[in-house]
Amino acid sequence: MKKLTLILLLTSFTFFGQKKVDQNELIKSLTISKKNNNKLSMTFWIPNSYWEIALAGNANITKETINLLEKTFENYLLICTVDIEIGSGASMNFKSKSELKKSIFITDINNQIYKPLSESQINNTTKSMLKNISPMFAQMFGKMGKGMHFFLFKIKDTKGENIINEFEKGEFTVEYSKNKFKWTLPLSALIDSKYCPIDNKEMSGNWMFCPFHGKELISK
Repeated sequence: MKKLTLILLLTSFTFFGQKKVDQNELIKSLTISKKNNNKLSMTFWIPNSYWEIALAGNANITKETINLLEKTFENYLLICTVDIEIGSGASMNFKSKSELKKSIFITDINNQIYKPLSESQINNTTKSMLKNISPMFAQMFGKMGKGMHFFLFKIKDTKGENIINEFEKGEFTVEYSKNKFKWTLPLSALIDSKYCPIDNKEMSGNWMFCPFHGKELISK
């Protein structure tokens, strides 16, 4: 795991199946920030498809490492959070993980609420993997990385399947520190664009209708 490099500095495209994924667009779609006066909160969702898309083109990362990451986190929803109060001289005061854990929760599309897993609910393999990737993500956030914290959730249906899927229609909201971070699915960066039948303008793949003409969008 020491060979894992800084993931966020991505400038190329990756093919995921038949879809050509713009890695920078994916990062943007996974990151939501909220700023209120001198307070800043940022949430980064790490879906399981992220590992292959982000790392597949890196010659220093083996396929076995990518498979291990996917296997480790396949049954979890992984969230990375930073909650900061900016003081005088641009000093940063970070909320601790224990403080954030008191308020953080996820609401799914059915308004079901989920709290983060406790340490006793996370197996040792997953804990070890989180420990290995933490410095990389801390570097990714720069100065804010000092206040970065991971939270794991299990959000499954009665059949044991993950309710939240980045490729399927749905939504979920992460809430903490009186802020809401909402994702509408599928992620547009992972699906093909759609087009307006009137002017052929390219639109987000997770939109149903053209916001200008009201016509149903078409695929090509």
